[in-house]
Amino acid sequence: MTPPPDEQRIAYRSHAVWFWPVFWPVAIALRWFLGWDAGGPMVLWIPGIALLEVNAVLTALRARRGLTLTAYGITWHKYEMRLTWSNVTAVEQSGSRGATRLVVRVGESGQALEDVPVPARLEVRAKLWRFGAPIALRAGRLARPAAEVIESADRLRREYQPAAGLKGFMTRDTPPAAERARRSARWWIRLASTGLGLVLFGTVIVNIAPSSPDSEIAFAFKRTSGPGYIDQILQMTNYGFTATAPTLEFVPLDRAGHALRGVTVRTAYGSDRGLVVLPPRSPGIDVLAFDGPGFRDVADVEVTVRHKERVKRPVSAADELHARRLLGTRFTEPSQDFDTLLVHNTNGVAVAVRVVCILWEDPPPGAAQQMVRSLPIGGLISIAAFDEARVPVTGTVRKLARFCGSVKVYYSRPAPPVSA
Repeated sequence: MTPPPDEQRIAYRSHAVWFWPVFWPVAIALRWFLGWDAGGPMVLWIPGIALLEVNAVLTALRARRGLTLTAYGITWHKYEMRLTWSNVTAVEQSGSRGATRLVVRVGESGQALEDVPVPARLEVRAKLWRFGAPIALRAGRLARPAAEVIESADRLRREYQPAAGLKGFMTRDTPPAAERARRSARWWIRLASTGLGLVLFGTVIVNIAPSSPDSEIAFAFKRTSGPGYIDQILQMTNYGFTATAPTLEFVPLDRAGHALRGVTVRTAYGSDRGLVVLPPRSPGIDVLAFDGPGFRDVADVEVTVRHKERVKRPVSAADELHARRLLGTRFTEPSQDFDTLLVHNTNGVAVAVRVVCILWEDPPPGAAQQMVRSLPIGGLISIAAFDEARVPVTGTVRKLARFCGSVKVYYSRPAPPVSA
């Protein structure tokens, strides 16, 4: 569409306008792959940065449109700021050679501030403080020489005559296309502020808040699981936004829900010592074993969270990990010997894990299979995103390797003090 004869459009060819459209995808990529501890939950980061990215792209596209000069004023399209010639006191070049800027000075800076959304006023105020003008663009990036732009602006300012009465009202009416562009800019800038708020909320408020209430962790005991699956598992689900390590206490119950006195509980992973970490929005398990008179009568357990601590890793929901057994360079099957374990982190965030070898009993017919012993393999192992770790098998586990019925990997943390 051909512009009116008295309308001049000057594009702005600066690559700097693409800084923020590039910055936000890089930020989310770093947040995802490096697993920043203070980042907060991804469930807030993703929609927040999506809003920021859309606004950054639209702002960059508008910024590339530069300036439009008409008989009534000048428009800076980055924020769709319109200044009437009656308020413009000068359009001139300012600065030293190599850093020359085209500046648009005004008599009333309040008009410039009122014509842009509140979140964008920070940049306008910065330009007023630094250059004494609400608009200051690098002269060398304009599609036309700055001298020509200044000459055109001076001519239009001289010819500008505000009309009065009904004619004045009609000439001040904004063209529909310009008004739509202005509303769109304001709408997206406000949405970007919402996105920034989500990111800040996820980064600051969520991370300084106290640990989530116990109700955000759900527990379920499964006495039997069928052939080929582990019996007597405690299923745990963390519905919170941060990883947590609960220290649990158990009371064995019979089928009627009565406590079985004299029956004690052992754990394979150490959830009774705060060693099991539940990633945010993720499930986890522990394997329980019972000792004492009537231990075969346990049908359920009552779980009490004695203590709970928020943990930095994993920073987002994480999948269950597995260990592969190796003897030398050859992979082996359960019931075969092994001297190394290969643990691959399939998550996009760094994790800390522990590995155990579980020895199983041969249960009586109809009874749940119990864990006899749980033997740790190595210590706490840190694995970067999508990386792998080779864990050597030594000591007692090496001697009993072929009797390890299960080799399990679980998310963990440094052992807390005994008093925890």
